[in-house]
Amino acid sequence: MLIFYSYEGKERVVELNRNVVVIGRPSSSLGLPDLDLSPDKNVSRRHARLWRDGDAYWIEDLNSQLGLLVNGIRIQGKRAVKFGDRIVAGKTELRLMPSNTQELEAKPQ
Repeated sequence: MLIFYSYEGKERVVELNRNVVVIGRPSSSLGLPDLDLSPDKNVSRRHARLWRDGDAYWIEDLNSQLGLLVNGIRIQGKRAVKFGDRIVAGKTELRLMPSNTQELEAKPQ
């Protein structure tokens, strides 16, 4: 999957071919997250976990200090997400997009 993310007008894209992605900032005790959202200091060290389960994608707030929004709604626990959903961690906005046609055809719910 491709993850597009932007913070303070700066956009980036990363392709992650993993079933589980930890989103956050580096920590001396926890190490590096799979998706580092530095320099956004509003993102917790371990902010969220994103994973694929079959054809569906899920995101879970990992008890972050400022929470996690999906399409403007604060979530608690886990929630299914689909390509194009607007996810906000701290002050960083993220969007998931398929990285190949096979993912696009799966159309997660």
